[in-house]
Amino acid sequence: MADRKTFFDGAAWRYFLGFFRRQSFLIVLSSMGSAAQSLVVLPTLYLVRYLFDVAIPQNKIQLIVWAGAGIFGFRMVNSAVSLWLRAVNIKIINTAIFSLREDLLHKLYSFSRGFHTQSDQKVIQARIVQDTERLSTMSNTILSRIFPALLTSLSLCLVLLFLNWSLVLVMVALFPLVFVVNRHTMKIVKDRVFVFQRAFESFSRGIWFVLRYMDLTRIQTAEDLEVARQTATMRELRDQTGRMSFIYAVHAQVQQTLTGLSGILILVIGGASMVNARMTIGEFLSFYVAAMFLYGQVDAITASLVDLVSGNESLTTLYGLAGTTDVQPYRGKKPIDFKGVITLDAVSFVYDRQPVLKAVNLTIQPGSKIAIIGTNGAGKSTAIELILGFYAPRQGRLYADGVPYDELDLVQLRRSIGVVMQNPPLFSGTILENLAYGTPDADRNRIVDACRVALADEFIQQLPNGYDTQIGEDGVLFSGGEGQRLAIARALLRRPKLLILDEPTNHLDSATVTRLMDRLDHLAEHPAILLVSHDRSVVAHARDVYELDKGELRLISAAT
Repeated sequence: MADRKTFFDGAAWRYFLGFFRRQSFLIVLSSMGSAAQSLVVLPTLYLVRYLFDVAIPQNKIQLIVWAGAGIFGFRMVNSAVSLWLRAVNIKIINTAIFSLREDLLHKLYSFSRGFHTQSDQKVIQARIVQDTERLSTMSNTILSRIFPALLTSLSLCLVLLFLNWSLVLVMVALFPLVFVVNRHTMKIVKDRVFVFQRAFESFSRGIWFVLRYMDLTRIQTAEDLEVARQTATMRELRDQTGRMSFIYAVHAQVQQTLTGLSGILILVIGGASMVNARMTIGEFLSFYVAAMFLYGQVDAITASLVDLVSGNESLTTLYGLAGTTDVQPYRGKKPIDFKGVITLDAVSFVYDRQPVLKAVNLTIQPGSKIAIIGTNGAGKSTAIELILGFYAPRQGRLYADGVPYDELDLVQLRRSIGVVMQNPPLFSGTILENLAYGTPDADRNRIVDACRVALADEFIQQLPNGYDTQIGEDGVLFSGGEGQRLAIARALLRRPKLLILDEPTNHLDSATVTRLMDRLDHLAEHPAILLVSHDRSVVAHARDVYELDKGELRLISAAT
């Protein structure tokens, strides 16, 4: 992440502006519209001068009416152009923010498993959701307010110089003071925004914890403790929101006071000029109206700077996430028609400087049934994660059908591997939605067949809504054994060449495991099956049995 002392991070802004490149034509069109809009004020100023120098002194009511109608007409033109520009800018911004969010989504899938396991996922979620929305607000502010205001201000400055350059000098005299004050207040705003955003992330993380761990809180009778903890977080957010809002108000009030002072000086000096007959009332009023237009644009710009600061902080945060270099270990693109052969060749793995696997050799053949047993912490789950390509070994190599993992399209390979982890993930939704996840082409008959093999159809049919039953977050409405059978059915839907069952006896009794293995033996696809468990009873269901102990894998029983 960029140093917070740097107001703008050039690299972050280049990253962000890259999402606007495809909108170049619309941006040019919007710029031309804004430039044209800035010129609409010119005939208005002329009509004001004509009204007070000609129409009113000559008592020509008809000319007064026509001048008023003309001013109103140009105002309507200005409103129409503003609406058109708004529509164009909305399209530009929405398209760019969509592209940004899409890029961040792809990056999340490109990051390594280590990044995801070590990061606070609640904070990342809050940042992507909240910060991209702040960038949308900032983009709207820049395109719809700051940029048009700058163009209009430039036009008005030229007009004011033409009308009366001496009064312009009065206005310019206050600009250094405005600049210094604005720079100081914006630094305070920036600091407040940073603290507020971190407080908001803590609040978001806290509410997620409350919802996610409601049962844990109740089991541990920690309700009062948790309420106190979250209340403290919300109190901090309340305080930081108040401080940020107040500095926003101070910033706006200071800017309005300075522009108001400039307006008063123009009234005094301009009034003196009219008394001395150096200006007509029409000339003065046209200048004053132009100056008020200019101050309005300046106020719009300065008031918008808070959105710019907030968006800039969000951009810096998101760019720090997008620039994460901890990506997935394999970047190959070679697809293969996977037959089912997985080879670990002298594979060693170290986690947090602790050796987990030491020169492991293993070959899984098509149709084989292998068990790896070992105590908890022996490295069994690491072996699975290496086979799935979540991690790369420190030494040695992995192969699929003889092709090194470095060359393979791992996403394509995983489509041919079914995995059931010891705590299978289930999401809030129906049984059918959970089963079909990742296999959208599976029809209902195929889903039912997979559930029969996994022994899940037995309890699903007894439910009032059958396959349309809601399972709750993390499958909370079902037992561990039912959830595991659903996960097995989901894996079988892929018609895998390799089926990995991690701790299959954790939630299933021995009789159910025996029935399940018998049905898996009769699958038409005859996938290779890898059983990984600390329970030695699984050896009864395998032909080749390996033991993983202190990072070393040895064969203890082989099929004859």
